[in-house]
Amino acid sequence: MPSLPAGMQTVTVTGTYLHPNGNPFTGRVTFTPEPVVVTSAQHDTIILGTVEAQPNDDGTITAILLATDAAGITPTGWTYKVTERWYAAPGRTYPLSLPAAAPAVDLADVAPTAPAAGEYVVVTGPPGPAGPPGATYQHTQGTPAATWQVNHQLGYRPNISIINGAGRVVYADIEHSTANLAVITFPTAFAGTATCS
Repeated sequence: MPSLPAGMQTVTVTGTYLHPNGNPFTGRVTFTPEPVVVTSAQHDTIILGTVEAQPNDDGTITAILLATDAAGITPTGWTYKVTERWYAAPGRTYPLSLPAAAPAVDLADVAPTAPAAGEYVVVTGPPGPAGPPGATYQHTQGTPAATWQVNHQLGYRPNISIINGAGRVVYADIEHSTANLAVITFPTAFAGTATCS
């Protein structure tokens, strides 16, 4: 997108894209306004273009975009088409509204997910404390279930890797009820293993 005239309402969009091993994604995220031409009461016609953002060394992107309901702009209430294109992972496309009332937006908070199709947004937090060296526990869920009770007895909140019966990594909602019990919730029932380390 060309530089916007001074004083226009913008939204700063950020996102973090990391593989499960912590390496940043390679590729790009594009933001295409729909429509590409807007009219400003103060600046006349403004032709908007696609903004492209590439993850930096820590996997984050940043884009400063015109608010979709910016004051004095018509039409109002339009959207951006967000397109994620990665070299080593599947991408996706979705619409995004950026109202001026939220001047900073993290894509992890607004990107859609489709749990039934197995698509999840991975939001990584700070690393937890290291556990005792070599302490692991593997839970085997032989009967398909949407909720797994993993009584690992490790005495801390471990990292948990989940593999389904087909050998694929699965992401789920994990609640560490205690330092010895994790409750894993899935959108559908299935069997597999959960490795705690």
